[in-house]
Amino acid sequence: MSGIKHIVLFVILLTGGMVYGVHLFPARPAKTGKGIRISAGPVISFYTINKNHAKGLTPRPGGMFSYKKEIRFGHDYRTSFLFGFDYFIHSLSFQSYYFTQDTLQLYDKKFNYKYSLLLQEIGVPFNVKYSFNRENNSQFTQYFMIGYHLRYLMPADLKVTQNGSTVIIDNPQMKFKNHMISEQVNAYLSASFGWQKNNTASAKAGFFIEVNYRYGFSPYYFETKYSARSLFINSSHLSLQLGVKF
Repeated sequence: MSGIKHIVLFVILLTGGMVYGVHLFPARPAKTGKGIRISAGPVISFYTINKNHAKGLTPRPGGMFSYKKEIRFGHDYRTSFLFGFDYFIHSLSFQSYYFTQDTLQLYDKKFNYKYSLLLQEIGVPFNVKYSFNRENNSQFTQYFMIGYHLRYLMPADLKVTQNGSTVIIDNPQMKFKNHMISEQVNAYLSASFGWQKNNTASAKAGFFIEVNYRYGFSPYYFETKYSARSLFINSSHLSLQLGVKF
């Protein structure tokens, strides 16, 4: 998907996310703080793989660390823009082919080799957040957030085994089937729902709990001399983030 289509989708979701909220908690003295949000938490990933070249896909738990700067705009103390940095690690295993050098690559659907793949991504999120009540005079706030995330794929950690014996350990460069700028760059769209305790006069730091769902535009893949071609992996991810805000 082209970068222009990415931007159009982001604008559509941004517009749809500006919904009218309701007051769910009584107003209490609070402060908005400096807008620094740091969080971390587990990630559950959902994958699909090209079944012509693999089977037995098993996802494994992942994790995410996030640092964001929040900037309020408008005078309603409900709407803000966030940007920052994400580090995302996740993994999976599947059965596939393994081709040795100078041998015929026979695609007979005998998937005798186990691939254990660990992926690492660096993300740059751009989020719009809407709180259901004013953050400057409420102790607690629920919020909804949508986002567009640029993502960069780092080299992966790969281990291939057969019947429990290690065949190869490698660090292939992961790529996107549909890419932007380079084969390692693409994007996510995300939607989040969260609950936060705001900063108060007596406590300069608050905290938040956030459920986030991310959907990637493009499948992953990697190319090596020993692996099958067109080994595309689609994914989406659900995370629970626990964090502090200053």
